[in-house]
Amino acid sequence: MKKFLLGILGFFLFILSNQVLGQDEFFHEIAVEKNLIESEEWEFIGEANFKHLYDEPAWRRWGVSFAGVRNIKRFRIHGGVKSYYTFNRDITNFFEVRPWTAVQYNIPIVGEIALRQRLKYEWRFFYTQGDNSSRENYRRLRYQIGIDVPLASEKKSSWVIRPYFEWFFIRDPATFERFSNERDYGITVIKSLKNEHELFFSYRLEEFYNIDTERGNGHIFLIGYSF
Repeated sequence: MKKFLLGILGFFLFILSNQVLGQDEFFHEIAVEKNLIESEEWEFIGEANFKHLYDEPAWRRWGVSFAGVRNIKRFRIHGGVKSYYTFNRDITNFFEVRPWTAVQYNIPIVGEIALRQRLKYEWRFFYTQGDNSSRENYRRLRYQIGIDVPLASEKKSSWVIRPYFEWFFIRDPATFERFSNERDYGITVIKSLKNEHELFFSYRLEEFYNIDTERGNGHIFLIGYSF
């Protein structure tokens, strides 16, 4: 197990060392999730989110989302909607509404280690503010593959490490969208608390291109709490 975890960490450090370039952007993100309904078959989840870009223009984004999940053996059928407001005095402020649906399939590997695959379809609607307000939308497909690695513990609280990769398939992004992703590399660490709540931390490396098709990398550090 230790060799496996060290291998994952070494791989991500290798990616990071080869991706930090002059066009890199750094973000922090905070998320709070609430399990509104939870049973063996159904889950309904609400989330509030805040994201901030450190580099200029240092825009901020508030978000609220709701999602439902139907559990069918190894399958998880997802559906929901996300809404965001991105703002700063030096940019064109805009709203985004993002309905989405996804199918996830989990495959046990060894013990409690499982392979996760998810195919996600999103429809993104953008509404800009100002004198030249506009509306645009586009659709994109996302495929994510990852591994859930629980860490053995005799206590009630436990840890899960979740490395993953995600590819984005986009035909025609909105003209004012700043970050149209091509692929993501991420790792999430989840701490299950004794009160059955969860604390999670993640790092995500985004490979993106902007409206001028200039390529770059986004480094996102997230902390979240689920209850």
